[in-house]
Amino acid sequence: MSKTDKTLLWMVLGLLGMALSLGMGAVWLNIERMDLAYDLRKMELSLDQKEDLAVKLTVERNNLVSPYRLKKLAGQLGLEVAAPGQIRRIAAQ
Repeated sequence: MSKTDKTLLWMVLGLLGMALSLGMGAVWLNIERMDLAYDLRKMELSLDQKEDLAVKLTVERNNLVSPYRLKKLAGQLGLEVAAPGQIRRIAAQ
């Protein structure tokens, strides 16, 4: 083999190695991209569930503190409107 043949062989092997490395890098990046997409989808589902729960809890809170329900509950417990002498105010110091 002549010197130019050896040089050509090493260049071809080097280019082949670089092409293989670039291909493996592209595959690895695609796998990482898919993992991130799955994680993002999982987080979006979790966020949707938490937003739904927040809406339900807001409706439940509004139901529990509605004036109609509080008046009905006060009647069941025997609570009435305070008479004029029953409320005392304490001044803040």
